[in-house]
Amino acid sequence: MTQELNKDILVDAPAAVEENITPRDLMKFAKAILFVLAVLFALGAVCDLIRPQSGVFEACKTVLPPIATLVIGYYFGKSSN
Repeated sequence: MTQELNKDILVDAPAAVEENITPRDLMKFAKAILFVLAVLFALGAVCDLIRPQSGVFEACKTVLPPIATLVIGYYFGKSSN
């Protein structure tokens, strides 16, 4: 019963089938990821203002830009078929 329910959920989801994923869906997903990264970066900056010696902002400066570059490169550097 559980497997049937899970199978139905996956099949009935609007973007579960690859043909249903539109460029607009990809842009919304990229926007959400970049927004979360921006919020994390801002929180790191706030943490640095509160406790300058914590090193949180330095970690954010090291980790978050490569992740943002990956997202931007994948979604915007993709060649169209």
